[in-house]
Amino acid sequence: MTQQQIQKLLNVPERTLRDWKKGNREKLYQLLETLDYDQAEQLLNMTNNNDLKKLLENEKYFTSLRDFEKSLYQLLVSGRDSSVWSKLAKDNTLSKEARARSAYLYSFLTDRLVELSFKTKVNVGFYHGNKTETGNGLARLYGLTNGIDMARFNQFKMTGRF
Repeated sequence: MTQQQIQKLLNVPERTLRDWKKGNREKLYQLLETLDYDQAEQLLNMTNNNDLKKLLENEKYFTSLRDFEKSLYQLLVSGRDSSVWSKLAKDNTLSKEARARSAYLYSFLTDRLVELSFKTKVNVGFYHGNKTETGNGLARLYGLTNGIDMARFNQFKMTGRF
């Protein structure tokens, strides 16, 4: 990374970075220089759940199933801890649909069920625009008409694209 990228990513003044470079934090500065900007940004975003909430409340943010799936599948294969989905299923600031989607994702990834604090009569698709019903029993358990398309998900896992 360049000094400008480090400054933008960490939101620190240029003077601080110069001090790191010349002072006792030289190794930290060298480490930051060797990192790839996009990977560093992705790692920092792993602690922020706003991207997860965006996926769960997909009717507000996505107009295309492919865009939604690409964002979701990248997140699912990123190595992020799956317990965050369980926490979001209990988050009362999210809509019932988003909480049901989160519970479904947690169960999908861990084979453990999540007990929701509301009736699971949500009856929406995992992606809001997908109205076709599938025989996905796990999705049905949480009131969703459909779940993850396993063929496309496996293709994405193997190739990184559709």
